[in-house]
Amino acid sequence: MKWNDLRVFSVVASAGSLSAAARELGISQPTVGRHIDSLEATLNKRLFDRQSRGYVLSDQGLELLPKVEAMERAAFAIEESSQSDLSGVIKLAIPEITSRFLGKRLLPLQKLYPGLTIEIATSNQFVNLSRREADIALRTELPSQGDLRTKRVMSTQAAVYASHQYLADNPQALSDARYNDCDWILPLKEVTSKQASSWYAQHIREKNIRYRCGSLHVMMDLALSGAGLILWTTGYAKDVPGLKKVSPAIPSQNRDYWLVAHSEALNQPRIRAVWDWLVELLDKEQHRFNS
Repeated sequence: MKWNDLRVFSVVASAGSLSAAARELGISQPTVGRHIDSLEATLNKRLFDRQSRGYVLSDQGLELLPKVEAMERAAFAIEESSQSDLSGVIKLAIPEITSRFLGKRLLPLQKLYPGLTIEIATSNQFVNLSRREADIALRTELPSQGDLRTKRVMSTQAAVYASHQYLADNPQALSDARYNDCDWILPLKEVTSKQASSWYAQHIREKNIRYRCGSLHVMMDLALSGAGLILWTTGYAKDVPGLKKVSPAIPSQNRDYWLVAHSEALNQPRIRAVWDWLVELLDKEQHRFNS
């Protein structure tokens, strides 16, 4: 049984509908529904009557609710008594393209655990978690070796983007003519994923490539300046008002992201706390990557 399922159950019971619970929790309505379905399947009980006016607790739900509320009170008490003991350094290894996205969302973690110092290594290369080069890594591929814990936390899509100015000067960017008639900004081959590299080789002619960059952030700055088109993750692009999506999502560029940590490391309260916080954050933000 998952604690998150129980927590969502409590909020739905209070809010009376999936949509209201989703607003309170800051996650999508389908995610709320999945938590309820998961809990009902685990318990083999119908916890709500689905009615036109919302979700109403069934007799079995009414029986469960006070037990969950007692668990919540106990969890809050434990959290309050233990937060002051969570201190030290946490090393995160995050792909470069994801670092800016997460960097904008880490302040609540600092406020929740002020005793922690977060070190963020931005690299597209794997770190060795067994040698504790990082405590927690976010990866797009599952590791094949080591006593590691993994959790899929995010699925992303990608599309073609342009600045508003480039699009105004080059309206062909909105059609398939973009591949023959527009300027392109690509990453250097050594920082390109196999997934993206294959797509570039199939779609982008050498004569249309105006820049190759060793930094994905420089690619973004060039695109914003109007230098050309970029292939970019849709959820990350939503943080950049100056970019406009000019193509549908490209199925071949769908990616899964995994949190990875050494099993022993997760026995340390400060690492476990950050792991759990990241899982919650990325679940909350998943809706940004669905279109």
